[in-house]
Amino acid sequence: MASITLPQAIEVPATPGTLKLVQRERLMIGAHIITAMLALMTGIFMGPFQTFHRSPTFVQYFPNIPVFTYYYQAVTVHGVMNALFFTTFFIVGFSYFVVERSLQRLLKSVRMGWVAYVLMAIGLVIMLITILGSPQQSAVLYTFYPPNIAPALFYIGLVLLVVGSWLAAANIFLTYQGWKREHPNERVPLAVLAIMVNFLMWCVGTIGVAVEILFMLLPASLGIIKTTDPQLARTLFWFFGHPLVYFWLLPAYVSWYTMLPRQAGGKLFSEPLARVAFLMFLIFSVPVGLHHQFSDPGISASSKGIHTLLTMIVSVPSFMTAFNVGAALENAARNRGAKTLFDWPFKQKWGDPIVAAQLSGMLLFIAGGFSGLINASSQLNATIHNTSWVPAHFHTTLGGAVTLTYISILYWLLPAIRGRALFSKPLALAQVFTWLIGMALFGFAMGEAGLNGAPRRALTSQSPYLSPAAAFWLDVTAVSGIILMVSSVLLYINFFGTLFLSRQPAPESEVPIETVSSDRTSPLWLERWGLWFGVLGVLLLIAYGPVFAEVLDFQEGWNILRYMPTSNAPMP
Repeated sequence: MASITLPQAIEVPATPGTLKLVQRERLMIGAHIITAMLALMTGIFMGPFQTFHRSPTFVQYFPNIPVFTYYYQAVTVHGVMNALFFTTFFIVGFSYFVVERSLQRLLKSVRMGWVAYVLMAIGLVIMLITILGSPQQSAVLYTFYPPNIAPALFYIGLVLLVVGSWLAAANIFLTYQGWKREHPNERVPLAVLAIMVNFLMWCVGTIGVAVEILFMLLPASLGIIKTTDPQLARTLFWFFGHPLVYFWLLPAYVSWYTMLPRQAGGKLFSEPLARVAFLMFLIFSVPVGLHHQFSDPGISASSKGIHTLLTMIVSVPSFMTAFNVGAALENAARNRGAKTLFDWPFKQKWGDPIVAAQLSGMLLFIAGGFSGLINASSQLNATIHNTSWVPAHFHTTLGGAVTLTYISILYWLLPAIRGRALFSKPLALAQVFTWLIGMALFGFAMGEAGLNGAPRRALTSQSPYLSPAAAFWLDVTAVSGIILMVSSVLLYINFFGTLFLSRQPAPESEVPIETVSSDRTSPLWLERWGLWFGVLGVLLLIAYGPVFAEVLDFQEGWNILRYMPTSNAPMP
């Protein structure tokens, strides 16, 4: 594989085709990945302690649980740091690596890349100061619905994060445009196509939350407006909220499609099928947010029915992924000696933490995906809406498939950034498998608790209405919390050990990414982005036009007084 083609004034990799990073890459990509891991460290340890607070038996024997005293502060820190800041920093850093290595060219503007990073980093610092310094005022959770209104700095931190990510997206788009200008009759490598899809989807989805923050939440926090409209705000948030889920997921798919087959010792079954799957995500992942609002009043059954259909359709590219990547893994296992019909899952590289983490994530994603289909049905959703079933689904997808795949990427990218070998491969394997066991147990127990009536986002450990069955399963989640805490400690031992204690040089690993597309059959018009934006625009008009017509009510809406969590009454 050829080395990166860079201007002569820039240092190039010493060995063509290897994972060795030049100094500029180490600084830019390393800043994003390390900041992401520090943001995650702030939020990840809040998770196990939430399971302890929600467990009736744990609270009975350990009433003074350390780390935090205000439950909703912990829920907010856990959600905001893990789901918003960790993921965005990691995705941007990983995407820079993919684009530069696949296209073998520098980002269009290194300066723009650093400006984007600084904006996001300032947003992170502001957010940490706000939610740790004002725990009750800022405890509006990561979905931050009104009428609960946080301090203005909470929203300013989010604005800086989003604006920084937009700059990063623009940098990637311009880099792609420059490559395409020089290669008009070539197909862009699959990994870059997926990154383009991800950021195009992100830019469309964030329009909703930008409107909500700039015209509703921030003015209310500053006292410019006194009343708000929770129904409209929820609709704007979930216009963003479900594309956000796929913004997390598609980088994991980039690894599964373009890196895992090589890491596992096989090859991708069908690149054209993968291209169609990614384009389907672009089209169908935005106009589906209403399935988070199936229990909301004021939205017609027909609108909810349209979103049910579109949500079922967006599961199709995930099934395509299961077939395509599954075939690639079977190919890898056959190359490693698998002979019978069902022995190929056991012939994978389970002793390699990079491969094992992704395989473990896939196992969790199977459970998370099918539980998501329950959420997507407007009838079945009535049974599990706002119960602990929902975070069970959420954690087996984001906390399972996405997080484990990001950890897999970390285990080969961090050594390249540091120039030192991974601190401990046995610790990495132990971390992967304890995470798999802990998250599988957590997802199952939370789902069962939800089916037995346990609400989500509620401190129910001492609630008299909690059923014995729900109490039992919440106790089980505390056990899973202990396992996940052990796994988190192992993760950060390896993280800091690689940064500061590892003495062995990083191995000369092959770059786990293609620089030239192997696809010779897909039509070039698949990269006509205007066409796909047109299709997406039509679907958005069909799916969201009637919804906004229903929720935009300037007579009965906009009449809910804002509520500041520190005041015990709505504020005029």
